[in-house]
Amino acid sequence: MTTGEGATSAKAVRDASEAFQVRNTGFDPMGPVVCSKVVGSGRTVNYIDDGGAWAVPLLFLGGAGTTVRAFRLLEFARSFRRELGIRVVSVERNGLGQSVFDPAVGLDEYAADVWSLLDTLGIGQVSVLAISGGGPYAAAIIAARPAQVRSLHLACAFAERPERADALMEADAVAADPVAWWRFPADSSIHSIPGFVDSVIEEATRGLFAKGRDVPPDGLSQAFRLYESEPLRDLTSVQAPAFLYWGSADELVPLEQMGRWTAALAGTAMVERVYAGEGHDVQYRHWDQILADVKFLGGRIVASRGGRTQLIVPEEEAEFLAAGGILGIAAWQRPTDAPPEPFLGPTLQR
Repeated sequence: MTTGEGATSAKAVRDASEAFQVRNTGFDPMGPVVCSKVVGSGRTVNYIDDGGAWAVPLLFLGGAGTTVRAFRLLEFARSFRRELGIRVVSVERNGLGQSVFDPAVGLDEYAADVWSLLDTLGIGQVSVLAISGGGPYAAAIIAARPAQVRSLHLACAFAERPERADALMEADAVAADPVAWWRFPADSSIHSIPGFVDSVIEEATRGLFAKGRDVPPDGLSQAFRLYESEPLRDLTSVQAPAFLYWGSADELVPLEQMGRWTAALAGTAMVERVYAGEGHDVQYRHWDQILADVKFLGGRIVASRGGRTQLIVPEEEAEFLAAGGILGIAAWQRPTDAPPEPFLGPTLQR
């Protein structure tokens, strides 16, 4: 090989290296990071705080028996959330996940700890979102400091323990088979989210067994007792706009529960989004709309057509859908030949 040939070869290697320059300099997220902090009561709370200080703060309350890491089940739209600029804070409930169980901590004590943490984080006004079993906890939180609630978002949320849920809501049964508590019908839209079902299994086992299989699920048992014994808090002083999301075919938390909320929030401006024929999974299928409502307070509808996601004004919704559009981000327009997620059984998810 001549000197000229060697130089040419070296240059070709450099050119190839530069052509495939890797731009990723950090780690990709694997779900929210759980932090711990001692709050005003002297108790230690586990929480997540994901998003910049400049972003719109959203307090998230997951369903019955869920841990603070349950929020990652909604991060299939993480890019959309970050594009909108929404910061999510969530505080783990008593005795769930890796939180120590304290029998003295009920709804009001939990609410006080949440507000203490928000004070520490420098969050004054906050939007509050509750899904399913997070409803009664959200009511206690907003009743404690209604003037600091920017907006309220309720997605198929309990106002109280639904009568039709008795067969499903037994702590011993859930502890024996926590995954069954999360199963979705075969036609649920969540099966189009890659990896969702597997993540659900991880959340189910973390919620009950993160401290070991020999530890009884005291947090879940207490939650079920509170659902049954605690009345919905007085919300007449709440002035923030409220958004309610329900499936007309929801058997676990039926529309009667939404009626309890609308009666309790009669003094507020309300937007009711009832999705015909949908069940107890609207919090996932329409998570994108919840995010848009947090950001724009009802001023935009998330819709897509031709693989393009758009934020349209409410007056355009009917015409947009009639022209072949769908509600939600373009990812919901799953190709018909894409394989669905494996089905785990017919039981409703909370």
